[in-house]
Amino acid sequence: MLKQIAGLCGLLLCAAGALATEAPAFDEAQIRATIRTLASDEFDGRAPASLGEQRTINYLAAQFRHYGLAPANHGSYLQSVPMIQITASPDTELRISGGAAPLRFAYGDDVVVTTPRPQATVTLRDSPLVFAGYGIVAPEFHWNDYAGVDVRGKTVIVLVNDPGYASNDPPLFHGKAMTYYGRWTYKYEEATRQGAAAVLIVHDTGPAGYPWEVVRNSWSGPAEVLVPGKGHMLQINGWLSHEAASRLLAAAGQDLQSLSASALRHGFRAVALPLKASMTLRNSVRAVVSHNVAALVPGARHPEQVVVYSAHWDHFGEKPDAAGHAQIFHGAIDNGSGIACLLQLARRFAAQKPAPARSILFLATTAEEQGLLGSAYYVQHPLIPLANTVADINMDVMDVYGPMRDLTVRGQFMSTLDDDLRRVVDSLGLELKPDPDPSKGYYYRADHFEFAQQGVPALSINPGSDYVGHEAGWGLAQQHAYNEQRYHKSADVYETDWNLGGMLQQLQAVYLTGRTLADSEEWPEWYPDNAFKAKRTAQRARQGAADR
Repeated sequence: MLKQIAGLCGLLLCAAGALATEAPAFDEAQIRATIRTLASDEFDGRAPASLGEQRTINYLAAQFRHYGLAPANHGSYLQSVPMIQITASPDTELRISGGAAPLRFAYGDDVVVTTPRPQATVTLRDSPLVFAGYGIVAPEFHWNDYAGVDVRGKTVIVLVNDPGYASNDPPLFHGKAMTYYGRWTYKYEEATRQGAAAVLIVHDTGPAGYPWEVVRNSWSGPAEVLVPGKGHMLQINGWLSHEAASRLLAAAGQDLQSLSASALRHGFRAVALPLKASMTLRNSVRAVVSHNVAALVPGARHPEQVVVYSAHWDHFGEKPDAAGHAQIFHGAIDNGSGIACLLQLARRFAAQKPAPARSILFLATTAEEQGLLGSAYYVQHPLIPLANTVADINMDVMDVYGPMRDLTVRGQFMSTLDDDLRRVVDSLGLELKPDPDPSKGYYYRADHFEFAQQGVPALSINPGSDYVGHEAGWGLAQQHAYNEQRYHKSADVYETDWNLGGMLQQLQAVYLTGRTLADSEEWPEWYPDNAFKAKRTAQRARQGAADR
């Protein structure tokens, strides 16, 4: 049996090697032109439901049409994504009563909040405060931060990330590798399930993965939410700066450091604080329609089956700086780079003769920066059923620092799709590595995660860290500098001196991985211990029954 497996692996490697010789040449000049165009002042930061969106989706549709791809949505390249845009007035503050003296926390400097409720005024009045550790309910880890406490109508304060990060204890959650329980989206979701009135996450740069400036830039100004369904909704959700949280807890006779340490222990119980929170958000509310852009290369033998390539087109538009002056968030790397790669792939697949056996869908999503909203809408309203979706390969923040000896994926290896990518990367003479900084939870921070949550094997490729011509550690230093100086900042602009050698390597890898899947009968599978496996198994079983 081992010999048979080894032989099979050898054949697969040979096949991947043969494919590598057939990888097309990608046009660096076109890539640069696309990023330069999307990151120009004319596109005004590509905010959803803005003139910048209209110019962006028109540009993408025109490019897909020019390359000869079919519109994927009943004759249209656009998929409408109805949303509610809520803009909270910044002239508000969080007021805390019950201590020796009232406390006031300023919007922007101390607290950044939004509301999912499409209401002109949202008022939190004398809401009791509860410190709920990490705000996690995880039966598989025998963990429940809400055990024994009723937070209905209360304001919950929780820590960012999950207990594994601070403890660095691999058996505790996944140690330094963030689980989904560490993401801000999960904490909002769980507080909603618990019936809380509000939830405030204590920011800390290390476990969050970004500084307070990113919080202020990302969650201020217009915020989009998908049209809400029925059920309980939080009144307010957002973030407290670390300093503000320390002051607040001190007013309750508590110490943030001590509470954080106690929250790491099994059996932690939420702490009711003798304080109450009040805040009024005055909102501008309007219904808007944004758009995903989708184009198709129909498959020659199995057009009903599809491999998806995705990348988000949106960024933050215009926002005022500290002095009140308008500044454009150009989003050149995030994610003009991913869209440029998506268009390159579309051009090459459309030119394939014969066409791939399976269809290839190119999906440019909206409102990723608002919480993966475009991809969340797509997986609830797929243009091709998810049971017939072979995999999603996502591109977000591509490499601009030069040729590499390695590539990485977001998160840890999770499915046989990662094995497919590894074989291709090996054939290109590179090494595929897991995320070198799993504490940041990158797997949960891009559009592929919405596919994964619905059971579809999905990955997002990241730059490596070992760069040709540079010493060890240089690559990670560039990525850390990007996070500190450009990520979700107006400084993310196109630079003429970028070295796109690494991006071209990434393009080869994702092209060959997708092409191999599209020309095969393979259905990638989640590894046996993966939380997404059960949903995929049921999904494929239902489709198999329907096909019989």
